[in-house]
Amino acid sequence: MSDNLTPFVLENSAVRGAYASLPVTVREVLACHSYPPAVARVLGELIAACALLASTIKFEGSLIAQLSGDGPVRLLVVECTHTLGMRAMAQWDEARTAALGPDAALSDLAGGAAHGRLVLTLDPKEAGTMYQGIVALESGSIAGLIEHYLATSEQLQSRLVLAAGGAGLIVQRLPGSSDADDATWARVKAGIDAVGAEALRGAESAHDAIVAAFPEDDVRAFKPRAVSFACSCSRERVTKALRIAGVAEVESILAERDSVEMTCEFCNRRYTFSPAEARAVFAGSTLHS
Repeated sequence: MSDNLTPFVLENSAVRGAYASLPVTVREVLACHSYPPAVARVLGELIAACALLASTIKFEGSLIAQLSGDGPVRLLVVECTHTLGMRAMAQWDEARTAALGPDAALSDLAGGAAHGRLVLTLDPKEAGTMYQGIVALESGSIAGLIEHYLATSEQLQSRLVLAAGGAGLIVQRLPGSSDADDATWARVKAGIDAVGAEALRGAESAHDAIVAAFPEDDVRAFKPRAVSFACSCSRERVTKALRIAGVAEVESILAERDSVEMTCEFCNRRYTFSPAEARAVFAGSTLHS
């Protein structure tokens, strides 16, 4: 079964949700680099979280989660397009990351709340205004951090459970719900908490995962959406990067070696330009031999 995201609603209630099963996508992302266990776990959870968040908003472009700081993990990026193409990468210090252990919290990997930050960006890719929100980077789970952000910044009560292997479940209480929905929301939160990450990862299907979480509710699931690993790098994009680097920089590289090489930090694909190909990038410019 291919990776997918299944939106759903609970009939006769102001609750919506989505279930994500992304084991292949996560495996392909992690196969691009030799990530330490803590970084691999965090990437898997954030990939599932971004897919779930993308299911709750209408947009064209990319939803990007970016962690930066002066801790063991200097930079971590997860990008999800509106077509649910996923890619991710991280930069880390091997020794400092290993010292924290495989269960290190996201805030610890970034160097603590005072030294790191997690930013969610909605980039419409020239089709509108970019939106950014800062997630308070306290100790605790990634699911808890996102729940707090949605409640405080978006005034949207949410509950998430995330599994490192790329599984996730989110429920949200829709705006406009009344006090009469309080009991339903309490039951829904208890249901998703009872499922847990391990059971979520072991679910055979979206139907099994959703029914297990909400056995007392009438659930209406919508058509699953395919999710896949998809890096947007290309030779054309790398060519543009060479133009930005400039003639002098490219010539300095060619003075030391017989080609120019650039590697995508996301998928680790290597792009090689011979001297003639590199100089052709600047056709019409003044070249220095």
